Amino acid sequence: MGTKGVHTVPLPGCTPTPLAGYLKGLAVLRLVSEQVDDQARGYWQDDTFHLESRLGGEALIGFVLWEYRPTPILAPWNGGSGFYPKDTRTAIDAIGESRSSRLSDYAQLVRQARSIIGRLGIGAKPAKNRKPLVLTACRNEFPDHALVWLDAAYLLTGGDPKYPPLLGTGGNDGRLEFTNNFMQRLVEVMDPTTAEGEPTEQSAGWLAGALLGEPVSGLLAGAPIGQFLPGNAGGANAEAGYGGDSLVNPWDFILVMEGALLFATAATRRLGSVERGVLSYPFTVHTTGAGYGSAAHKDAATGASRAETWLPLWQRPVRLDELRALLSEGRAVVGRRQARSGVDFAQAVATLGVDRGIEAFERYGYLCRQGRSYLAVPLGRWHVRSQPQVDLLRQLDRWLDELRRVGRDPKVPARFARAAKRIDEAILDVCERGDAGRWQEVVRALGAAERTMVTSAKTTVDRRLSPLPRLSRTWLKAADDGSPEFRLACSLASLQGEAPIGPLRANMVPLDQSKGWPAFDTKSMDDSSVVWAGHDLCTKLSACLTRRCLNPLRAGHEALPLSGTRPARLDDIAAFVWGDVDEEKIEELLWGLNAVSWAGEAEVRSSRGDGGLPASYALLKLTHLPGPMPAEVKGTPIDVPYDPAIARRAYSGDLAAATRLAARRLRGSGLAPITAVVNGAPDLSRRIAAALLFPISDADAVQLAHAVIRMKSAEALV
Repeated sequence: MGTKGVHTVPLPGCTPTPLAGYLKGLAVLRLVSEQVDDQARGYWQDDTFHLESRLGGEALIGFVLWEYRPTPILAPWNGGSGFYPKDTRTAIDAIGESRSSRLSDYAQLVRQARSIIGRLGIGAKPAKNRKPLVLTACRNEFPDHALVWLDAAYLLTGGDPKYPPLLGTGGNDGRLEFTNNFMQRLVEVMDPTTAEGEPTEQSAGWLAGALLGEPVSGLLAGAPIGQFLPGNAGGANAEAGYGGDSLVNPWDFILVMEGALLFATAATRRLGSVERGVLSYPFTVHTTGAGYGSAAHKDAATGASRAETWLPLWQRPVRLDELRALLSEGRAVVGRRQARSGVDFAQAVATLGVDRGIEAFERYGYLCRQGRSYLAVPLGRWHVRSQPQVDLLRQLDRWLDELRRVGRDPKVPARFARAAKRIDEAILDVCERGDAGRWQEVVRALGAAERTMVTSAKTTVDRRLSPLPRLSRTWLKAADDGSPEFRLACSLASLQGEAPIGPLRANMVPLDQSKGWPAFDTKSMDDSSVVWAGHDLCTKLSACLTRRCLNPLRAGHEALPLSGTRPARLDDIAAFVWGDVDEEKIEELLWGLNAVSWAGEAEVRSSRGDGGLPASYALLKLTHLPGPMPAEVKGTPIDVPYDPAIARRAYSGDLAAATRLAARRLRGSGLAPITAVVNGAPDLSRRIAAALLFPISDADAVQLAHAVIRMKSAEALV
């Protein structure tokens, strides 16, 4: 017991999962508030719904067994609803003829519904073109106490009726008609022939199981439960043997339907048709086929899923009117727009763009998993925690929407769908736990998608896809894990050059550099400037080095296009040269980091030692600087003419010949190398050739010069 006269009753049978458990908790708060105590409050704690009211545990059970007045729900627009000759009619007839005060409103509504379909001349399941007539007539003529059901079941628009996913298609899911089954379950827990609607013999035991989680015997075999309790739905491997019937506690189904009605006001105020015909329903968005164990990209396709709903969990006790307000205004906002997909919703949760007071969300997808039947599948718990960096993902909105659209098209290669799913998985992961490693996975997934576009050029051109949009440098802070691979990928991505050379990205992707935003050169997707090909990273880097330095040819003081705004550290280059880095990680990060806005002044960076760089690298790099040798080397800037044979010999594995040529160039420029020839293994030679593409700072160029050029302060490298 809490405050004087107020009892706190935990309900172990009402849990956030499955969906039935969640809706039962809402049903208890709604029914107690409307019929017994309008000051009742409810909240979630330790995965259990708690009710605060003037009813203790026994009084709550007694109220439901003896006083609860069922909400009248009928669907004369559905076949199987009890109104037509081929329907099961036992329960609807019993309720329609009941004299119980608890069922009087229900009995009146049954008679009124029969009058409506009789006047419309409908004697069998309404045809599709006549269904709206019944829906409209019910909306116009049903009494006020029945409108809560209509608001939850459907919305009439200028076109076809719209149906919230929580209640199927107007109270019907495949062969399961909700309202007739609701009435059947009612007559199993209360006797409609008695004046008080007395509970049946097993009703108390069933109710204790439904609310208190107590063991229950005598569950109904073969009775349907629908999407709300998949574990009890039966089917293959449901029990010993090859299959089994469903097992249903009647009170579970009754309370599920009563709880679902809490979404009625929200449906009235916010329901409407949006992109692809999915309804704007409280905390409900398009399905994202990612972020859960059984995820498949087809789950996001029309017909494979109705939608997904993120159901709020709160720990502060709230009254029914507060909960209704939360649900009626239930929305998630990403930036200035409403969330449209599961990925959007995860972003909104991470940036606190949701209604305050919510501790977490239980994510559910209405997925087609058994033939034509839909199941409410729990897709995970998402805690509301502030992660402002998630706002960075908004820079991808339009581009990612286009990729998803193409990925859903069955006529395009499946690799586009896989690329979109990988990005969605990475975004969901970073929204939940946004550390640098997970941000890097987003970057790698983005790069993989752009690589897919280049590989499938025809689809890219036909579908008018665009390269990755420009990303702000704030992405670097989010994804920086302090690894040499990340720093090296950044240095490569930051390589700049004037048109037509452009950034390194132009050697990997056919870019139209005449436009002010990233765009593919769709007229020449086989652009000769794109040379990113080969079996390993060294081959690709060497090809880019050759292409960038040969065209245009260096003349006079013309600079090589090898400058970058994020110079590499010498110790990181050493790790690359000696093979102590993850080259696959570098390449995958590079594809994504290419999209960062690198233009601007170069950052001033100092190396933390040379990491044991070989003298051969220093000799070769001093002949591959983007401009003159820094004045600190010999008191004045010195031009070292470019010789393409140096890198070519090094990549061929002939390090001795490459260093001999480099030393000759340095001597011809007035410098005195300490050594003229350095031998090395062919593999080391190829790695040094590839490493020449990494931009370095002027200070590091001076350090290299001091190591291999004759100076008083020279300290030779190993």
